[in-house]
Amino acid sequence: MRRPWFLLLAALAAASGCDNAPVAVRAPDLQQQRAAWASHNLTRYAYVYETTGFLSAWSGRPVRLVVINGAVSSAQYVSNDSLLPDPSVFPTLDGLFDQAEAALAAGTLAAITFDSTFGFPTRMDLAGPPDASGSIVASGFELLP
Repeated sequence: MRRPWFLLLAALAAASGCDNAPVAVRAPDLQQQRAAWASHNLTRYAYVYETTGFLSAWSGRPVRLVVINGAVSSAQYVSNDSLLPDPSVFPTLDGLFDQAEAALAAGTLAAITFDSTFGFPTRMDLAGPPDASGSIVASGFELLP
């Protein structure tokens, strides 16, 4: 008599665990969001780029990026306004899409969310070894004159 209850409880526990399972990211969804972003044809903007979990000098330290004509023209830490020497190591929002597509192809893109107005990635969660897993967050988006 105990065994059916045990099986029922095990089945319920397994079913409840499925509700929190990550939803697979699909290439068509990513392409649709990229098209939405591209439709705005924005060439002058700034945003705050932050990573967590990666082994890099700026992990956990938000960086404000200024993008002019498809290239990052300046990068500075938000906390103390010190300029970083090589802004080209940081991605534009188009570059975030490139990273998402590469991670999707490699099977390491665990989750992604998008800005509801402009369609760019606002958070990407990447799974992999310690130096290649973590999250990338884009926030504080602003249009520049």
